[in-house]
Amino acid sequence: MTAAIHIKAKITPWDDTEFVKAFERARDDVHAAGLPDGAKAGYRVQHLLREAGYPNATVDVIATVAEALQHEWHWMVRRDG
Repeated sequence: MTAAIHIKAKITPWDDTEFVKAFERARDDVHAAGLPDGAKAGYRVQHLLREAGYPNATVDVIATVAEALQHEWHWMVRRDG
């Protein structure tokens, strides 16, 4: 059984509704695939965003050791790198 992943995402630019929707679709796809940890999930979301027409999109995955052990991740999601 895969542990639940808890993500807090900061999206830049947050007011680009199409980018936010693309992020939400990618996040949901990755969640449905059941990737085992936040770092791999973040990498996959970045890949999906780039495929969706955002070639400079980046997802930086940040977590303290305690957060990683609890499967809690902070994602810095940027449309333009």
